[in-house]
Amino acid sequence: MKTNNRKMKIRTLTLAVEAALLAMCAMPVQADDEAEALALKTPTNFVEIGATNTSRSAAKFGEYTGLNKSGVNAIGNFSVRGGNAYGDGTGATRWSITGSDLGLTSRSLDASVSNQGQWSLSIGYDELRHNFTDSYQTPYQGSVGGNSFVLPATFGLVSNASPGTNSLTANQLAAFHTVDIGTSRKNTSFSAGYILNSQWDIKFDFNHLDQSGAKLMAFATDTSLGGNGEKIAILPNPTNYKTDTINLALNWAGEKAHLTGAYFGSFFRDDYSSVSFQNFVGSNAIDTLTTPPSNDFHQLNLSGGYAFSGKTKLTGGLSYGRNTQNDSFVSSPLTVTAVPRSSLNGLVVTTHGDLKLTDQSIKGLALSAGLKYDERDNRTPSNIYDFNAIDGGNRATYPNTPLSNRKIQLELAGDYRLDKKQHIRLAYNHEDVKRWCNQYAVNAGYPAGTNCVVATASRDDKLGVTYKLKASDDVDMNVGYSYSDRRTDSDQNAIAAFISVRGSAGGAGTIKGINAGDYVGFYPYFDATRREHLVKAGVNWQANEKLSLSLGGRYTHDDYYDSTYGVQKGNTWSLNLDSTYSYSENGSVSAYLTQQHRVRDMTNLQRGLGQGNSAASGTAIAIPAGASWNNTLQDNDVTLGLGAKQAGLFGTKLELAGDLTYTQSKSSYNTQLNYATATTGGVVCSDPRIFSCGLLPDIKSKTIQLKLTGTYQLDKSSKIAVGYIFQQLNSSDFFYNTYQYGSTPIGVLPTNQQSGSYSVNVVAVSYSYTFK
Repeated sequence: MKTNNRKMKIRTLTLAVEAALLAMCAMPVQADDEAEALALKTPTNFVEIGATNTSRSAAKFGEYTGLNKSGVNAIGNFSVRGGNAYGDGTGATRWSITGSDLGLTSRSLDASVSNQGQWSLSIGYDELRHNFTDSYQTPYQGSVGGNSFVLPATFGLVSNASPGTNSLTANQLAAFHTVDIGTSRKNTSFSAGYILNSQWDIKFDFNHLDQSGAKLMAFATDTSLGGNGEKIAILPNPTNYKTDTINLALNWAGEKAHLTGAYFGSFFRDDYSSVSFQNFVGSNAIDTLTTPPSNDFHQLNLSGGYAFSGKTKLTGGLSYGRNTQNDSFVSSPLTVTAVPRSSLNGLVVTTHGDLKLTDQSIKGLALSAGLKYDERDNRTPSNIYDFNAIDGGNRATYPNTPLSNRKIQLELAGDYRLDKKQHIRLAYNHEDVKRWCNQYAVNAGYPAGTNCVVATASRDDKLGVTYKLKASDDVDMNVGYSYSDRRTDSDQNAIAAFISVRGSAGGAGTIKGINAGDYVGFYPYFDATRREHLVKAGVNWQANEKLSLSLGGRYTHDDYYDSTYGVQKGNTWSLNLDSTYSYSENGSVSAYLTQQHRVRDMTNLQRGLGQGNSAASGTAIAIPAGASWNNTLQDNDVTLGLGAKQAGLFGTKLELAGDLTYTQSKSSYNTQLNYATATTGGVVCSDPRIFSCGLLPDIKSKTIQLKLTGTYQLDKSSKIAVGYIFQQLNSSDFFYNTYQYGSTPIGVLPTNQQSGSYSVNVVAVSYSYTFK
């Protein structure tokens, strides 16, 4: 029945659009006898007003557009320009006021005025709302964007006995209510410029960013449920932020050189220092979690260039910045001893330099050489912090980690034109990265000389070649290949901070934080030693005056040949096909296909660090020492599209356009164990005591979108537009199963969030008026 009703709604809206278009076709047609030259001398202003109607509420459909709620929204757009520099005026003043999406949460408004060659002023305002979810439920009371969350007085405590949060009382379930989660961003900007003389000018930019709302975050209680550690409530973490940025630049331009000196400042403030929430187990005590600290950033910049000749040029830049953060620590009952200092006294110094030389002195050959230097020097003091684990169990003593890095990049490239139809480009890139801590606090677990980072350095050399050929007047082709070799120096005895103890048994990798808590032999793929091959090709064919085709493809293969554990290899490929057929001067159809595929393979050990060969308990399954498992992750995406456009109908006054798009995405995750156990003599994927292998359910989404628009020119100044959008998303993700009541882990409060499927219809009608 629901399906039939939805089809009826779609059919009704479609008929309404068709009726509106037919009504517009019956309106009188007036000739446009304005001279084209007048349009060039005088700006064309316009005002558009109208309304949209959205059939149902869906956060994901209106994630950024503001069409997330059912009902009517206004359409408001305008652009008005003027000044004595236009038309037959003899002055140099121009001004403009523009607005777009004024009836939505993506609205913007700008105004500017300038006197050409002397000065300019502009102000602006824009908004954007990000709607995360409209299916989140919680028993907690507190406003989204607030920093205090408490339970109803009658909620009580969740039982310590299993199944815990999957056995809530009727009264507790009744306390759950739906809350929309999202954030809003509001920007206010001001800029001014003044030209001092023919060589010097100054420019000032200011931006104020106001962010409000909340993002969902897991909050851990300070009491345990059934003696098994802290328990989790997922709550709206406030984003009540304000950021002011300033940019002041002085520019000089000579006959052969130019130079800019500038100051940039960024000042972030969080209206809250913490967020509090009430425990739902053990006791109704109030816990506190800090929010992002306020900070300041100051940067001086110098950039410029010099033209040795019309064919040889040098450009470069320098910058120096200081980022400071010194908010006071929020006191915590978990601290065992007094904190070594009352605030972090954070300081990060950034330096940057770049230089690029280009030369075209040799006919048909363009050469370039570039060098970049970037350093992030973290000078924050490192201290030992002593506290109890959140479940009241093991005591922890950790240092904060002031991680620094330095990156040097070199690029050499040459582009040679073999003849008028073909040319080739060669490029070589070298990247050198080093990572370190200026100093690391010392205690028994972190003795003097301890290294804080595993991947201490890496060097990446990349060589690429691209060949382009104009085979004929109708065919253009290109093909390219690149090879990259990244070699990483790792210290797998490095001890990273804030890594829990992994058991008490002896053996490699049992010290807390060694190799960042991973097995020796495990390297994260993003900084592991790796060889990469990339091939890409494309062709554009203008078959005739009416038909054009383009085809492109790309393939990448990554080999992590030095990783004993972790990602071993991976590859991605993509294919793009696009075609357009212009069947008449005013009509065309287009079709496109995009397909992407990614797969990566990894391997690891089955057991946690410190576990021996025997079972940890009488109910566990004995796993052999050194037992490993393999895992494969695959992503597949395909998009099909068909579009059509027809103008010149009913005396050239009516224009119709349509677009149909279908997208399908699927991710699969498959794990296989490489061992047998003494108890079963075979693989134990189905044993509920393991249940850690096999093929997980696919993560899938399918999206269909249909867009129809019709525009009718009433007269030379007025037109009416009618639009219709149908969009449907069907998605399934087993990740959301754990949020549902009755399916959560025993210590996680359910939120009953859904993956975001929807079916939405939108109709829009607007009237536009243009004037000089």
